[in-house]
Amino acid sequence: MRTDNSAKRAYRTAFGEYASKLDALQRLMESGGPDNGRFEAAMQDVERARQAHNSARDLLAAELTAKASRQMEGVAR
Repeated sequence: MRTDNSAKRAYRTAFGEYASKLDALQRLMESGGPDNGRFEAAMQDVERARQAHNSARDLLAAELTAKASRQMEGVAR
């Protein structure tokens, strides 16, 4: 089953950004006492990246589901 490459790229980009923001937060936490301002900013970055990832994931899943449904309709005929 082929999907629109833009949806795949958007998902992979969002996932990479989310992972990057989580890594940055982890490094900040491991640095031994981050200041509250940097920590709060990092947490906000993670939350925005999580939301973008979830949106991209949901769009890709909807596209895959729609394509699978269309293919199943074609098989049933």
